[in-house]
Parts: sequence; C-alpha cells; structure tokens
Amino acid sequence: MNSHKPLHKLSGLFLAIVFLVGCAAPPAPPTLSPIIPPPPTFPPPPPTFPPLTPLGEVVQPTAQSELFKFIQTIQVTPDDQFLTGCFARIHYVPATDRFVVLFDGILAKPAGNCTDAGNSYKEYTTDMQETGKVGTFACEPLDEGSLMVDNALYFAVIHRESEQDGWHLLKIDATDWTTLIDKFHALDSPVDNPMDPMVTFVNGQLDISSQYTVKGEPPNSETPAGDYGTHHNFFSPDLESQGKMILTEPPHVNGSYMVYVEGVYYLVTSNLFDGDVLVAKYDKDWKYLGGKTLIEQAHFSTGLVYDGQRFYLAYTDTRQRTDPGFFPVYLNIRLAAFDRDWNLLDDVAVTSYTPQDGKQPGRPWVILHGNRLYVSYDVDIVDPATHTEYLQWQAYVSVYELRKGAP
Repeated sequence: MNSHKPLHKLSGLFLAIVFLVGCAAPPAPPTLSPIIPPPPTFPPPPPTFPPLTPLGEVVQPTAQSELFKFIQTIQVTPDDQFLTGCFARIHYVPATDRFVVLFDGILAKPAGNCTDAGNSYKEYTTDMQETGKVGTFACEPLDEGSLMVDNALYFAVIHRESEQDGWHLLKIDATDWTTLIDKFHALDSPVDNPMDPMVTFVNGQLDISSQYTVKGEPPNSETPAGDYGTHHNFFSPDLESQGKMILTEPPHVNGSYMVYVEGVYYLVTSNLFDGDVLVAKYDKDWKYLGGKTLIEQAHFSTGLVYDGQRFYLAYTDTRQRTDPGFFPVYLNIRLAAFDRDWNLLDDVAVTSYTPQDGKQPGRPWVILHGNRLYVSYDVDIVDPATHTEYLQWQAYVSVYELRKGAP
C-alpha cells in the first residue's frame, strides 16, 4: 500500500477548499517565510468552576497575562531532501528522547519507495536542533493525521481501495521506523468522509474521525441540526476495529480534536466551517452533557492537550474574511489556554499575517513536553491580487514556554 493511488470521485470534494486538501502539488522553488513573534498576551481571570455556559456565549479574557513565553520558530522545510511540507505534526519519542516532525509533500529526490512525493519525518533534539535523521515511510501526500502513543506512531491517510474510500492505517515503531501494522479501513462514503482525519487516543482506544452528513454534502447554515456531525471509528492499539459512533449533538464539522479527562470526552470543533470554535462534552457512554462557544470566527481546532489544570488549544483564526461570502479568507494560527471549565485564560498569535503578506497558514497541532508547548503548522504562498494559493506549503514549529507561577 506504499504506492500512491488516485481517489476518484472522493468524498473529499467535501469542503473543496484548496488549503484543506492533500498537499501533493507540482514542485516549485522553495520560498522562506518570515518568522513573526507573537504580540502581547492576555491574562486569566480567577479560576472558577461553574456549569458549562450555553453554546453561543463566549468568555473573553479581561486583563494582561504572561502565561506563554515565545521561544522560537523553526522552519522544517524546504531542504535538500524535501521541497514542501504540509500537515505538519510534531511528536515526542520517549525511547530516543527526540522530537520528530511529520509532514507530507514533494520530494527533492526519491526516498524510501517514493519517487515524487511522500509522507516523511525529520528528527530534532529536545532543543529543536536537527539530528540529521530523516525518512519517508509512505507515498500518499493526501489528508493525514497522526499520533504518538509511547513509542508507537499511529498514522491515517485518505486512500481508495477496491472502489471504496477510506484510510490507509499504519502503526510504526518510531524507535527504528519499522512498520508494525499496515491495513486499509473502508468508510461508508459519502456519508462518512475521510478528509482531514483526527487521530486521538481516548479511554483506552484509538478514535479516528472525520465529517459525517446525512446527504454526503458539505454542511452549511441551512443544514438541519442532526444531519451533520462527525463519525468516530474506534480501534484497539493493534488497529483492530472496535466499532463506530456518529456524533451530531451539537451540530459540528470536522477539523477537530478530542481529549478524555476524568471520565469525560471533550471534543473541540466548530459549528460550521465559517462559524465558531466550540467545546462539546460527553460522558463515558457518549451522552451529550452540554457545551459552549469558545472562540468566534475560527475553525480547525486540530491541536488540543491537557496538563491537569489547563487545556491548551491550537486553532485557526478566520476573522480576516470576506463579508458576505467568507472567501477569500486570510487565516492565522493561534494558541489559547482555558481553565478546567473552559474559561479563556490566554490567546496568543502564532502567526500574524495580513492579506498583503501573501501567506496562508493552516492545519495547526500542539503537544506539551516539559513546560513547553510545541505548535506545528504549515504555510502556503498566496497571490494577494488573485487570491490564488500556490500549493507550496512549508512546515513550521513554534515553541512557547509556560511561565513559572502563572495561574
């Protein structure tokens, strides 16, 4: 399954927006993007633990804060092996005490079994210095998700086999990059869409998820409640199927992430692609317990971690939008912190591009290691006049330190 196969009539025409699709594109001369430190941050209100407020009510910070300290931004691609890098995901490998940054894109030269493009990694020390160890482990530069559990990398990428849309699933030993499990999981498309898969480990099992709609079409403001949400496919650590669940309450789209804390599932997602980021809360039996709007005019909240007292969220800011119509929209990546009841404590800009900068960032991800947060994302080039994206994504990681004594 390492040879690239086209996806004919893929239900991934869902949200047919160029910055959401796979990152295989004709190679172009590498272009470096500026490194922009974040602006001043905001402080937390005193921690409180009220019931979740209704969806639609947004809690805003009220004073100055110093929760996040910006350390550095690392540009992962391009280099002499990789011309582009999309769907950037940083992971920590305990056995090697190293980070690996995964991405897909165009290869400068053949690698692994791939000739033109593939899914690759670069290894870094814990202070984000390149070790020189790189590799390409699959040849499908399409929408993907990944997760490191101990030293095992779980990887899902959209794939078509025997006229069925689904995911190519891999379990890889990240200590030596040997493939332990390689399989195909078919989906009930177009009702279950494979685009931009979420891969998370919750309550003892893997959950791989994407968009669900009754009519197999992208949801919009006129789609009835209950007709769209996300399909969740559960797997054992050995990638044996454990069943499936459809979540439609509250109505939401993919481009999300989930954590499981003290018997509760927290799904952070958006009500619509051009809508707002929200949190939905479910008990251990997946009964909906309520939720609240977290951030207005935002989506693709694809990175989420919890440290025992705060939730940290990497998301995409969509405020630089065309009104009406939404497109063209000029995105930015942000990092936010919330207390245990999802009151906003801090919200900082990871990127601060304006429409005139000709940059389009996307697909954020975040991990916590020690007292630092590592936010990975990609950035494309955009023609400011025509709004055309060049499909020359490059991978980045921005590092933030949690200040000592912060509430």
